[in-house]
Amino acid sequence: MSIRRSSASTSTQPSPVSPTSTFDFDQKQGHLHVPSLLPSPITHSARKHSLHPYRRILQVILWIGGVSVACFALARVFSEQVPRALSYSTHGRKAYQIIGSNTPPLHPSAILVTDERGRAKWTVSIPSSYDFPLRPKDYAEICTQSQEVAQHILGMKSHVVGAHRHVGHFAYRHIDTNYMDVSEAEEHGILEASCAKLEMRTVNTTAEDRVDMMSEAKVTQHGQAAPNVCKRSLTFALETADAGMGSTLMTLWMAYGLAKKEGRAFFIDDTRWPYGKYTTYFAAPPKPSCSPPPKTQIVPCPHHARHLFVSVATIPWTFGHAFNEAYEDPRKMEVKRQKNIFNLVRQGYEALFHLNDEDAAYVNKRIEELRAHVDGEKGVVVGMHIRHGDRHPREFQYQKSYIPLDRYVSVARDFLPQATPSNSSVERVPKVSSGQLIVASDDPDVYADPEMRTATRAQDRIMLASKATLDAVSGNKGNKKFVDENIGWEGGFYKDIFWNLGLPSTLSGTLKSRLSRFSSKKPASRDEVAVDHDSSIPEQALRLRELVGRAYLLDLAVLGRSDGVVCGVSAVGCRLLAVMMGWEMGIVNGGWRNVDGLWDWKGIVW
Repeated sequence: MSIRRSSASTSTQPSPVSPTSTFDFDQKQGHLHVPSLLPSPITHSARKHSLHPYRRILQVILWIGGVSVACFALARVFSEQVPRALSYSTHGRKAYQIIGSNTPPLHPSAILVTDERGRAKWTVSIPSSYDFPLRPKDYAEICTQSQEVAQHILGMKSHVVGAHRHVGHFAYRHIDTNYMDVSEAEEHGILEASCAKLEMRTVNTTAEDRVDMMSEAKVTQHGQAAPNVCKRSLTFALETADAGMGSTLMTLWMAYGLAKKEGRAFFIDDTRWPYGKYTTYFAAPPKPSCSPPPKTQIVPCPHHARHLFVSVATIPWTFGHAFNEAYEDPRKMEVKRQKNIFNLVRQGYEALFHLNDEDAAYVNKRIEELRAHVDGEKGVVVGMHIRHGDRHPREFQYQKSYIPLDRYVSVARDFLPQATPSNSSVERVPKVSSGQLIVASDDPDVYADPEMRTATRAQDRIMLASKATLDAVSGNKGNKKFVDENIGWEGGFYKDIFWNLGLPSTLSGTLKSRLSRFSSKKPASRDEVAVDHDSSIPEQALRLRELVGRAYLLDLAVLGRSDGVVCGVSAVGCRLLAVMMGWEMGIVNGGWRNVDGLWDWKGIVW
């Protein structure tokens, strides 16, 4: 029996499947198909086709990243491509304009340079033809220019993708990586090095030292040896803009302490000091074991330069806000915040305040005389420092006048162990055995005031006299026009009197005007000095200035060795006396008393 397939079975068209069918038989393959609701499986070719868009997106991302990195590198290179030397074009105090040049400028200024890798740097150019030290306004301008140049370079680099733009001022110990030290610039041939620039006079070096330094420099040119130049140094220039000696001493002592703190050799220059030579008043300062650097390498800014210059003109940069932030103790309150700064000044006092032999012997003898009037260890010597003249108190009600003398006496008597209470009807005169009141003032009339009847002069070796006293001694009654009129110190120390001290009337239209024209400057103008560099001081004027300076130092030396000091903090001499007494004795134990308001001790006030 044969079985034949039907025509429907031999058809090539698939059999229709009804919706209700559950199974389907593949006659050709003999398999049973089970319908499913899942999607059909993806084949290898389909999988490869589906991954292609993701790979293309990844390729685009990598291409964009590569182009960005290349653009960043090119932008960084081209942003630092500046001319070899760009300098400021003017000495004016206005906005500076940078100009290109192939050679260093002919005047002291901060300049832009490029190093061997083409990176933008800046340095300070001081031509060797300039005398040392420069004028104070030149140093102040260099610091101003340095800030502008440094910010200019940062501004260029801040436009580079990913560069960080600095906002605000830098910390005191900040090291500008864009700065190229002068010595390094000379080694690279950017700045010209000269043997003649080594000829610099400082108080710390003698003439023989300078000759040896010059010979060493000449040997260096032939490649045989190198001079023993200090690796790091600080040179302080004795200059003053207010005619007083106190601010100069405060800055000098603080500069010495800072130099030792930073590991720098310390040098003093007295070329333009209105008071003459440093060794007229003090013993020679400690001599470093190395030689001073070339004068062209001594710069006022930046602070991390190898060889730093400091004077009253650079106070805003050397001892400004950044300095206070770095050395004040933020964990302490009131005057205790100033301890670190106080210690810097104290270190300078201990190293530098050594009077010449003659004055030092007098101070020791004077202290013995004053101590002889008190009762051994129980008695005390209390000093009063009274500043009048052109220095007025900070306390509001006395800003136009002076602190009353009875306030000084009242506070001074608090030191005396056997002082009579102030509310007693008995005359307030301490016993001789209880202590001794001494007074030092720039005003001769203070000594004759009835409030000071129980006080003794701190020193009687050199005294400032009033005009009446001078006229009585010289016999000048003012009716002889051919005799120069005496100038006294009525009212205290005034800078106008100091600048004109000892000058004959014939100089009223020439030297006198030049010497006194700075006296009207405001305290903020520290870029000027009261004496022109080209003006020669007459010998008589210099001798009188030396007497004024020695009298001031003698007063400080005697008062500084007292058991207590009463003074007004507005005067620099008052703050110096606190340093001379020491932190423990003067500040902690209250041996130093301020009668001018509620202000505490502070170092440099600018």
